[in-house]
Amino acid sequence: MTEQSISSNEKGNHVTTILSIGDKELHENDLDRAFQYLDDIEGFEMDPELENALEKKIDWYLLPVIGLLMSVQLFDKTIPSYSSITGLLEDIPGFSVGNTYSFVGTSFYLGLFSFQFIADRLLVKFPISKTLGTIVIIWSVILACHAACNSVAGFLTCRVLLGMTEGAMTPAYMIITTMWYKRDSSGALSKFKVNQAFLRTCIWFGAQGFGTVLGASMAYGIYIRQDSYSLAAWRLLYIIAGVITFVLGLVTMFHIPDVPVKAWFLNDTEKKYVVARSRQNQQGFGNGKFKKHQFMEAIMDIRTYILLIYIFSYSLPNGGFQNFGSILYHQDLGFDTGTSLLMSIPGGAIDIVSPLLAIALSFITSSSLLISAMVNVLGIVGMCLLAFTSNPGSQLFGIYTFYLATVSISCFYSYIGNNIAGSTKRITVHAIAIIGYCAGNASSPQTFRAKDAPSYTPAKVSMIVGFVVGTLCFLALYFLDDRENKRRDKLKENPDYIVPENFEFADLTDKENLEFRYAL
Repeated sequence: MTEQSISSNEKGNHVTTILSIGDKELHENDLDRAFQYLDDIEGFEMDPELENALEKKIDWYLLPVIGLLMSVQLFDKTIPSYSSITGLLEDIPGFSVGNTYSFVGTSFYLGLFSFQFIADRLLVKFPISKTLGTIVIIWSVILACHAACNSVAGFLTCRVLLGMTEGAMTPAYMIITTMWYKRDSSGALSKFKVNQAFLRTCIWFGAQGFGTVLGASMAYGIYIRQDSYSLAAWRLLYIIAGVITFVLGLVTMFHIPDVPVKAWFLNDTEKKYVVARSRQNQQGFGNGKFKKHQFMEAIMDIRTYILLIYIFSYSLPNGGFQNFGSILYHQDLGFDTGTSLLMSIPGGAIDIVSPLLAIALSFITSSSLLISAMVNVLGIVGMCLLAFTSNPGSQLFGIYTFYLATVSISCFYSYIGNNIAGSTKRITVHAIAIIGYCAGNASSPQTFRAKDAPSYTPAKVSMIVGFVVGTLCFLALYFLDDRENKRRDKLKENPDYIVPENFEFADLTDKENLEFRYAL
């Protein structure tokens, strides 16, 4: 590693070798948080069987909580869709399908966009579980406040505030997954030769399907018994969602550890394992310091803009289905109100089992990028059926193929967590990419114009374009990263190439660390 020189840092009674980049010496606050635990694993060797048991334990303690949070997050985003046919449009004067109502989705993503970089900074600057738990509790209060709205202005204000708080949710799950999981492992899923962190991301992202099933079932149950309640069905939905989210906020704050070595459910040996395991990802537990050079590298990296284009393309169908899904079932496919509420449930079930599709495709290729490209091709076929066929059965099949995109959006978050190294660079890339997410989700509802009802053909065509562009983005990242990995492998043939000790915990970016290999 010819660009890097070796220096030493005194830590207790042990001299730990670290490195500097160019002529810039690294100080203690430049290093990854995992660095302070290196003395604890000096000469430590891992037993594969114990590591396998540890990974199963991590799965059981972390994935259910993240999955529940993801479920409520999706439930929250789809409540407007349920509300639109259970009284919202009648109770709040000024709302109309395809015009004012379109801003319900747009306003949420404007709020998310305005607060995204700050949210990302908060997550890496402060203890992650306490920060995430606090934001979830604030989110729950804003969610319940929707029920008190009686005007368009008040409702849209709540949507903006809700978007601001939800901006911290998914990046927090991404950071937690990166801290706890290796790309390759001896865990329960290791027999499937694909990125292990990617599979876990598929699992917790797929758990949003429970939110769809819960939301649709609850909306239907309240709707058919709405005469039994003093509140309108849509108002009751928001209150129930707020209470559930509040409880999960408390669970998050006290259950999820801020860093793996502080996990209440691990013994001392297992805590050493999680530090030793983090070496393989070349990243550690993160660093809260803002580093200007990493910020600039993120801005100049072509991967940043490929990710931005991908997430914009994904958000075109996503924003439409979240806000107009029930309306499509009701107006376009001709289902009555009750049935329209229930039609989302199969989609939620597809979300839940979508990781099985990723596992099945892993027998064809171990690349999560190529797996995601294949899934997107299925999405293209589905959107074409929705847009260009008149049979309700084929259109319904087309709608349900969208839920398979859980695999590809999981790849997006897994890619940032695994392939964008350096704490400041990672949050910068994520914040820039989320511009595309917000732009796509904010603009998508605007393609559902009142004059195009009930078929909304232009909106459906935009969904096809989104899946095509997303597929090309995955292929571009694959060939770009594969070429760079081969270039770095060749560099190691140079006799002057050295590997400094403990460089994994120097909080280097993927470009600074020539030992880093991109996960394909």
